[in-house]
Amino acid sequence: MVASRDLPCPSEPLPGRSGAGIAEPIVALAERWADLLVEGHAGLSGRLEVLLRRLSTVLRTEPFRPVAARPVGAALLDTGLAEGDGPLPEDLIPPTLSLLRRDLPGVLDLPTPQGADRLVTALDEFVAGFTAALRERSRPAAHPDARLECAMADCELHYRTLYLQGPVGIGIGDLDGQVLEMNPALYRMFGLLAPPELPRPVTDFVHPDDAVGFIESYHRLRADTGPDSVGIDVRLVRVDELVVWVHVTGSLIRDAAGKPSHVIAVVQDVSDRHRLRSRLEQAASQDRLTRLPNRVVSEQMLRQAFLPGVAHRVGLCALDVDGFTSVNDGLGHQAGDQLLLAVAGRLQMAAGPHLVTRTGGDEFGVLVLEPDGLDDVCRVADRLLTALAAPFHIGGQAVTVSASIGVAEAATAEACPEELMRAADVALSWAKAHGGGERVVFDPERDAGEAARFALLAGLRGAVDRSELQLAFQPLVRLRDGRVRGAEALVRWQHPEQGLLGPGRFIGLAEHNGMIIPIGRWVLAEACRTAAVWWTELGPGSPYVSVNVSPLQLADPDWVREVSAVLEETGLPAEKLQLEITEQAVLGDEAVALDALDALRAAGVRLALDDFGIGYSSLAWLRRLPVHALKIDGSFIDGLRHPSPDPVDQSIVHALIEMAHALGLEVTAEWVETAVQSDRLSRLGCDLGQGRWFGDPGPATWVAELWRRTIR
Repeated sequence: MVASRDLPCPSEPLPGRSGAGIAEPIVALAERWADLLVEGHAGLSGRLEVLLRRLSTVLRTEPFRPVAARPVGAALLDTGLAEGDGPLPEDLIPPTLSLLRRDLPGVLDLPTPQGADRLVTALDEFVAGFTAALRERSRPAAHPDARLECAMADCELHYRTLYLQGPVGIGIGDLDGQVLEMNPALYRMFGLLAPPELPRPVTDFVHPDDAVGFIESYHRLRADTGPDSVGIDVRLVRVDELVVWVHVTGSLIRDAAGKPSHVIAVVQDVSDRHRLRSRLEQAASQDRLTRLPNRVVSEQMLRQAFLPGVAHRVGLCALDVDGFTSVNDGLGHQAGDQLLLAVAGRLQMAAGPHLVTRTGGDEFGVLVLEPDGLDDVCRVADRLLTALAAPFHIGGQAVTVSASIGVAEAATAEACPEELMRAADVALSWAKAHGGGERVVFDPERDAGEAARFALLAGLRGAVDRSELQLAFQPLVRLRDGRVRGAEALVRWQHPEQGLLGPGRFIGLAEHNGMIIPIGRWVLAEACRTAAVWWTELGPGSPYVSVNVSPLQLADPDWVREVSAVLEETGLPAEKLQLEITEQAVLGDEAVALDALDALRAAGVRLALDDFGIGYSSLAWLRRLPVHALKIDGSFIDGLRHPSPDPVDQSIVHALIEMAHALGLEVTAEWVETAVQSDRLSRLGCDLGQGRWFGDPGPATWVAELWRRTIR
């Protein structure tokens, strides 16, 4: 009997046009369908429109049940087309399938590829329903009317015509998997001009790789408690050994008692669909230019290598072509593509049996399975560098490039794919930072240090707002009488997890990412507020405060205004503020720096040149700087700490002091840690000393107390 014609209620329709949006296109399609089958048939388009709407419901209903298209196919016989002078039933299906395959996706705006797959499956069921209804109508019935018997005979003839001349492959098999019959369309799919000798096992026609899935579907279908219909895509093997992809819809045929007796299969050639899918899959896994596996495949292969029993050790080389952008810019993108093709070829030759992939624009990867340790992976990387060393001939020009390579290697039992990929990428970034043209091996200790610095940097961004910064002050003492003249403000960071951190732990990071600007602003304001308290409590002779200035601050056009604003806000006299700058800060943009320093000196602010003696300053350059003092770098002072001083250091320090005094500059010596150093510097004429001999950095109140003691 024909399957029930009740349609499922739609719950979640497929994405696409709404019902109102497809009304007019469905009417137009129904009219084209009617004209295609019987031109001028009154009222036919309206009945076909109903079928189209029912088929639309099947395609758009979730969950998708293709068997629901069977009643729609069966209903095609109820439209009156095959009655009277109408067409034969076997003439209805070919033009119908052709039209619906071509036009229905556009009418319903079916998404691809899901919608296309659904349409193919639904039309298979549509044909099965039509065939079953035709067989049911053709079945002889015990009726005395001779005209009915004649009609039954005509229907049987029509069904045989559809079976013999239709474009859809049809096969009949028994429950044991023996093919009993094939229609011409089906045996032509196998490249045969005549039916093969039957019966034969159905597995004789199925590709070996698909046999297991096909047999499971066949067993599920023939089971009395299983479904009455199954659909599956399989490969059939032709007599010329070519492979054809087909979609098979198998339907269970029951006898008069309702017991399963046979299986009828509707077979449709879907090779074009599978070729398209294959091309799409290839495009998703293969680099378009070099035809190498892409990043997706690279990551998949790496993950497979970490599966149990696949490999004990895995190595990875992450490679980046140095200066590739300049080739694109100088010679054009076509030349750049030619270069990448040539690079890919050399890498494949140099890598030997190892997998080479293109992971980005000018980035490649080499996967090394079962290396003999890290040295083996390094040898592969060195071969890659050597392969790229010879010039490439691109567009009639010799082009020389180098590469940066990050190398990582690990035991699969001790690591994971993500860790190895990250390690290779980190090592690659180190290689590029070195200037390129080399391979760098991942170093866990170095990585841990950089990770720690990164964590500090992340926390540093909010340190000012969270009030985690604090100042310590180290006295600047006049050597001839031991009086405190000033104090240098040194910033500390009270880290919530790592405790109190000195400036060496985070100032360099702040310089690198620009956080030194808000930190320097906070230090300046806090130091000036502290010095203003000293000035209020101790009078005009109170110590000045010395604040370090970053090159980024000095280059900031608003910096001078900020200094003036802080002095005005705190009430600190300008001469009680000393700003320490470095040679590097001035050399960055000398004109801007000198203008800022001139403005500050004119406002009365003291200026000191820090770390003097380790740069490249000439005497003429030093004369142009509007500074009041210079601080000799502690590396020279360290040589004066022993009873027998380093004669070279002593000569240098003496010369620096004499030169500074000749220019009218006050001299401060850093790193003064012993009485011997202090006495020797005093005899050499040094003005001020700073270091542990005079006191470690401490709180602001300590400076004031020390000042009071030294003036007595």
